[in-house]
This record gives sequence, C-alpha cells and structure tokens, in this order.
Amino acid sequence: MKRFVEVHTGEIMAGGSDTVLRSNTNNACLVFIAYDSGKKIGGLAHSMFLQGELRRKWHAKDLYKAEKAIDELIEDMMMLGSTREDIEIYMVTGENVPHKEHDPDYDSNLSAAIELLKQKNVRLHEKPSVDVGRAHVALDVETGAISYI
Repeated sequence: MKRFVEVHTGEIMAGGSDTVLRSNTNNACLVFIAYDSGKKIGGLAHSMFLQGELRRKWHAKDLYKAEKAIDELIEDMMMLGSTREDIEIYMVTGENVPHKEHDPDYDSNLSAAIELLKQKNVRLHEKPSVDVGRAHVALDVETGAISYI
C-alpha cells in the first residue's frame, strides 16, 4: 500500500518504494527532486526561489536555503541507504513562481541553482529543470515517475 506524503514549503522529505511525495505549497518555490533508481529511494525538497541577480545574491539567505535544502535532502536519502553517487537530482520550477518567458532574473536564478548543484558534485538529470507553471509535482518513489498535478 502506498504512503502519500505532502511536502510543504521549506520541508524536506525522503522515502522508500512505498512512498509518493507530493509538493504542496502556495509560495514561490524551487523544488529539488532526488532519486536513487537502484535502491528505490527518493526525496523532495522545497527551497525559496532565488530572487534578484546572482551577483547580488550569491551569499544571500535564499541561496543558503537552497544549499541547505540540497544538503539535507542528500543526507536524508543516505540515512535510508542511498549513496551520494547514486542520487540524481532534477529541479522543478514555475510552481507559483511568477515570471515571463525569457525573464533574465528568472533564468539567472535557475542558472545559479544549477551551478550550486555542480559545485556540490551532484549528478544532474539530463534535463536538469522543467517549468511546470502553476502545477504541483509528485514523485512515485517505486517507479521514479514524476507527475505534474
């Protein structure tokens, strides 16, 4: 039987194959989805969406929140038996993040988050981010399926 877990703003959750993790936020968030396909361990973390230009915000509180969310997500998955090398991360954006197509601040913020993941030597999904508009995201840990609802 599946266990459905709502992950709210600022929360980080990890689970095994019996778990479906679903984001549930009404705030502007960047959602990190992490998955270990071999061990069927997954995680979902919310971080505040980075605002402003990267050069002004690199050490800002919001970026720290993204860094902390990534670290805690990986640690939680490792406590369930995953290894850092087996975790792949994918970002979901747009969830309540108002922006226009080709918005320079928005694009800069995504680039900053991807750069942060690279600095941490985290394996990125082949397409590291997707904009889902106002939809929420869910991860079925058993199958690795990501859905937008």
